[in-house]
Amino acid sequence: MARRWNWALLPLVFAFYLFLSAPKGEEIPTDASNVLADLRPIQTTSLTALFPVTSLAALPNTLSLFLRPAGCVSKVVVVCPESLLAQCRATVRELVRSAPSHLHHPDISIHSWRGVGDSTAAVLQAAGQASTKWLLLMDNVGFDGLSERTRDTVLCPVAPNFPTGPRGVLENGSCVSPSPHPRLASYLMPPFTLPKALVQQSHRDWSDLGRTISQSRLDRLGGIVRGYGDHDAHWCNGVCQTDLPSSTGFFVFLLSDIDDLRTIMPLPCALDAVGHSVRILLHSHPAGTQPSICDLRYETIPYPLILEEQVDVVFAVDEHAVVSSRATIIRVPREDLQHVHWMETLTLIEWMNWNVPQIDVSIITHDRPQSLERLMTSLSQAKFFGDSINLRINMEQSSDLETIRVVGAFNWKHGSMFVHRRVVLGGLLPAVVESWYPHSNDSYGLLLEDDVELSPLFYAWIKMGILRYRYGKDRGRTGALFGISLYQQNNIELHPEGRRPFDARSLFKRSNVADPSTPYLSQIPCSWGAVYFPEHWREFHDYLAARLSEASMPIEQIVVPDVRSNHWTKSWKKYFIEMVYLRGYVMLYPNYEGFESLSTNHLEVGSHVKERSKEKQDVFRLPLMKLSDSGRLLELPGRTLPRWVALPVLNLTGWVV
Repeated sequence: MARRWNWALLPLVFAFYLFLSAPKGEEIPTDASNVLADLRPIQTTSLTALFPVTSLAALPNTLSLFLRPAGCVSKVVVVCPESLLAQCRATVRELVRSAPSHLHHPDISIHSWRGVGDSTAAVLQAAGQASTKWLLLMDNVGFDGLSERTRDTVLCPVAPNFPTGPRGVLENGSCVSPSPHPRLASYLMPPFTLPKALVQQSHRDWSDLGRTISQSRLDRLGGIVRGYGDHDAHWCNGVCQTDLPSSTGFFVFLLSDIDDLRTIMPLPCALDAVGHSVRILLHSHPAGTQPSICDLRYETIPYPLILEEQVDVVFAVDEHAVVSSRATIIRVPREDLQHVHWMETLTLIEWMNWNVPQIDVSIITHDRPQSLERLMTSLSQAKFFGDSINLRINMEQSSDLETIRVVGAFNWKHGSMFVHRRVVLGGLLPAVVESWYPHSNDSYGLLLEDDVELSPLFYAWIKMGILRYRYGKDRGRTGALFGISLYQQNNIELHPEGRRPFDARSLFKRSNVADPSTPYLSQIPCSWGAVYFPEHWREFHDYLAARLSEASMPIEQIVVPDVRSNHWTKSWKKYFIEMVYLRGYVMLYPNYEGFESLSTNHLEVGSHVKERSKEKQDVFRLPLMKLSDSGRLLELPGRTLPRWVALPVLNLTGWVV
């Protein structure tokens, strides 16, 4: 029988929801709208302005903004690419020399930038080295489109403890209308001011900076927007493409011989077909004939190779040395070459971020050595395409001798391996929650209990999804995405009446979804093989600590009405589901034909499974995508992962919302 609501505690639940789920994009309530007005302007020696140089013609106009009769900016950092460094220095010297003596002259320095990546990353890197208490961050647009009053407010701001500026973006990617009254935003676009203390780590872009800041605050505030008569919307029209490189780039394929080329030829041909420039280099003189898939030709080059030209991406067999100061270098083992064709779906910005995400694998095991050995075998047989993967194995205090032997005999060749064994029996909840913790916002955790088995192609699915939704064009819109499931749902377990069969393709046909084969978003967290994202896992730690402390409500209080997980008192998923419900978070799920999955569950007897009948095993065991079927990874709408806004969203009971 389902637990009945204690309606007397409803105000506590609502208050707890507000505590965890501050509204986004709403005007700040009246009692908080004076947060800026009550603050004094910052000290004139405490503000550093930073801006990038992408055009020498614009440099004098931007720099002259800080040469004023009176100013609050005490230091200016000009972030200049190395290719323009000499011209930047000459322009700065001439401008300072010719400026009238009665004007305020801040200290001006030049931060050289190699030009690797975009200008945003260069500005944020320079910001981390600034010495003043406050920063004014700008982009190559400067103050164009801003009213004089807004410009003056930005140049001599008040001193809040959060980012403040005239241009903000909501979590859904829409822009915040400027207003004299402060308004909330998920993140700000330049120009904006913020405390230097908030720029303590590397950030990819403005949205990443805003997410990091909001995750550190109880009110989830990423920035405050305030402007005066600013009607220019050009910055907003291109916000989804801000600081992204051109959609086409220059790729170099560095291979050993004609056999490598035959194996990989569909990939460079696909890149050439969508407009990329492609150059193919072979180290050994070809003895065979030219593959005829497309019109691309190869060259024979010496060894090793030093690339001096403007190359965006180098794809190399990992045994060959290649040096480039600018390009993203991707080294793939020869044995993986025949399985790389899924990479043709990547955009240029996704290719260029290939080496940014770090995916760690964390295995949770107790006393099922045969299951653990099966999982480890499937993990070892997977394709990682040259990436370094760190492995952590977490053993319970009461793990048996055979489990300890299996762990000790395991050889992991794809990265570092760390073994942890508890000294006090903790149970499954802390075993999972404490098994991994992110070290940065580019750190991702693949959590695996030992009754899971993996497809050899699981990593390709993970990498494709992370690059698309965390580093691609939609990266500013996907803050609600907390992870990627390997397991394909064929049952929904959260109905109060019990487990129900589920078929996403049938549901999407009934719901008139344009392409029923599309992957989808679901609020249900997967525990049978899934990657969790850093910001959300940190937030879960904070939520769980608050929940278990009973500081805001009794531990038995129901947070999510009418779901079966309310009875899972010893499961971490009960509390993760609560957080997902309160915050509106979602996980990406695969949706391949015939429930072909990237992981499966063998339903071993353990903490939450007391009976292991064949009928139950058949319910949860799914066919794994085989290595020989790597082409099936692209059985997606348009042979690519859909844009964020095109993904169907399902609630906790499996209905399209």
